[in-house]
Amino acid sequence: MKNWKKLLACLLVGLMALTVFTACDASVGAPMGPKRSDAESAKALCESFKGVTYDEELSEKAYYIAYWVAGTSVSCSTNANKTELYRVGSANDSAKINLLQHNYATAFDSMGIGKGIGGGMGADDFIPGFYIDTDLDSRKDYISFTLPNDGRVTDTMTKAAKGKTKLGVAYVVKDGVSYAVVLFG
Repeated sequence: MKNWKKLLACLLVGLMALTVFTACDASVGAPMGPKRSDAESAKALCESFKGVTYDEELSEKAYYIAYWVAGTSVSCSTNANKTELYRVGSANDSAKINLLQHNYATAFDSMGIGKGIGGGMGADDFIPGFYIDTDLDSRKDYISFTLPNDGRVTDTMTKAAKGKTKLGVAYVVKDGVSYAVVLFG
């Protein structure tokens, strides 16, 4: 009887160890996080827009936004096909007015974007290539960002790219899928 108890205890320890190792898949359940781009990762996106080239400074600003989006996963969700990531965040009236007036850097600075990692958005010299909803029904102090899956070219990007010559991009990675934060300048 003692040997059976020892054998059972060893089997249970082995089973517990096995469950720990099988839960370590990096692509599923990995925390959401920002990812910087480089010229190579942005090349295909630049080719989608005639006359637009990669810009490192805009990519750094895009990274600040990606960092902010990834900062509070509670308010982030994806659609069923994982083609878009939605991030709801707070924005005071001043930030909303600046967004509506296309003073994006000023609006993002007032929302604290970039401040947590030692940066700021600088001059109002860019346009986001992602959708920003400033009118979320009854939630007065909230806005929503909609980031497309990497590789998708949206109408919002196409409109933002008109007359622009520079592109910056960073990514928010959630559940192994990259969503693009694209800025045009």
